[in-house]
Amino acid sequence: MKIRIHPTFVAFLAFCTAIGGLFRYLVAFSCVILHEFSHYLIARIAGEEDLAITLMPYGASLSIAGNSGRTAAILIAGPLSNVIAAAFALSLSWLFPELYGIMKHFVQANVSIALVNLLPAYPLDGGRLAREIFPGRGGRAFTSAMTLLLSLFCLILFFIGKCGNLTLLTFALFSAGYFFSFAYRRPVIRKMEDPLYSLVSTDREGNLRKVKIKDGKKTVEKLSEEAVARLVLSYPSNGSIGEVLQQEKERARE
Repeated sequence: MKIRIHPTFVAFLAFCTAIGGLFRYLVAFSCVILHEFSHYLIARIAGEEDLAITLMPYGASLSIAGNSGRTAAILIAGPLSNVIAAAFALSLSWLFPELYGIMKHFVQANVSIALVNLLPAYPLDGGRLAREIFPGRGGRAFTSAMTLLLSLFCLILFFIGKCGNLTLLTFALFSAGYFFSFAYRRPVIRKMEDPLYSLVSTDREGNLRKVKIKDGKKTVEKLSEEAVARLVLSYPSNGSIGEVLQQEKERARE
């Protein structure tokens, strides 16, 4: 398993230390690690390989290829582990009331992480699960909209003041970043003289991306994912995009 550290993670950790919130942050982050390790464990059991965990300021993310066909079980494992951990901590507090002060933050963090991750926003578990259940454009559009709404909601809470904290702001910015980078797929820019095979570009989920064809600074053609697939499969890959588009026009005239 690969472990990657986002550059802002260390900065956020230092900030929490400076304001005296390190203990609560570490408690919450231990719940995040439990969450991601549960994903990892089920993914390994399902036969997934080349797994990587990225540590980020608001949590962590496990990247999976989804080759095992058990992506739904892997996604559910994370929130379920947090629910089980919270229930176990509550049981200990009930048996040993003196532990409640220690367990309170642990329970709150686990419940919060489970509930937030079940939201149908990408790249949260709920959003990924929604795309597994509804793999078409409808599922992608819905989760993309929810990602943007979640970012706006967190920003509103942050600026209200009572609920405002750096975690909310960080989460809002990362959600917005995911929306513009992955949820909302911007078209790829290609030139007329580029080789035909350069049309093929995929996102992190392996889906083809739309393409804009430019002649200098002018956009001369916009290709959908379906058009990209058809052109690449119908013409020799050693030709240029301009040549292929010209052949398409000649074929349409016939």
